[in-house]
Amino acid sequence: MNSDSTKSPPPAADSTTLTLRALRAINALKWLSPIDSLVSTGSRDFGRSIEFNLNLVTQGSVLLLKLRKRDTAVVMSVKHYEEILHFKALYEELVEHAKVLKMEDETDEYEALYQRVSSAKSRKAADHLFSASSADLHKTYKQGKTEST
Repeated sequence: MNSDSTKSPPPAADSTTLTLRALRAINALKWLSPIDSLVSTGSRDFGRSIEFNLNLVTQGSVLLLKLRKRDTAVVMSVKHYEEILHFKALYEELVEHAKVLKMEDETDEYEALYQRVSSAKSRKAADHLFSASSADLHKTYKQGKTEST
């Protein structure tokens, strides 16, 4: 089954486009509802009236099949199944986009930190720290609470 909705999503969409596509996909899934709100039928009854039940499904109904009074399967149209696949692909794209945004934020933080550390002022402080003499270090020493005199 090769359809447009099962193809992988286009690469690198901007946030606005991605958000609009996600909203449209959510809207397309309005038919998706909780199990307890689905039309329920026993598997034996489903089989005996298969043509009628499949006709319901192709018209947009989603059926809950029960076997021995237990929820067993959900029957939906191919169109509904493809909408779920499309939503899955969109979700994967949203997750990838979120990863990129997080990486960009972390890169910005790293760059800001690198700029501060590599500035002339920081360089001077680091040079002073590593060239400090024993006398310089002794001037700045403060005894801690756990140390005795």
